[in-house]
Amino acid sequence: MFKFWFIVLQLQLTILMFVRSTRTGNFPLYVQSLTKLVPWYFALDHFHYARWISVHVRDMATLPQLHPSIYAEFLKRHFTAKKTGHTFSRLAIDQAHEQNNAVVKDDGGAVGLTESPAALQR
Repeated sequence: MFKFWFIVLQLQLTILMFVRSTRTGNFPLYVQSLTKLVPWYFALDHFHYARWISVHVRDMATLPQLHPSIYAEFLKRHFTAKKTGHTFSRLAIDQAHEQNNAVVKDDGGAVGLTESPAALQR
């Protein structure tokens, strides 16, 4: 029974490490946490995630050699979006994009946004 809970704890700690990497914009921690998550995708039979996360991790690991300027920007936390000035509040780019989509779809949607000059300046 202990072994089961130890494995569950290891998975949870790895997920929390991934969350920390995105919330703080720590790119080396991001790559490290994704590397630790790769076997879990295979073990839990998430076939598509397992296939593409492996490619993503390889791309991120070779970034310093292939694209040093992009790597330098990622080290400056430019792989995440910051919507507030609070610490630990950075978001992954795709999550920030989804939140912006939700704002646009509120109160009149995109049509209401383009028809009203006041709405465009929000």
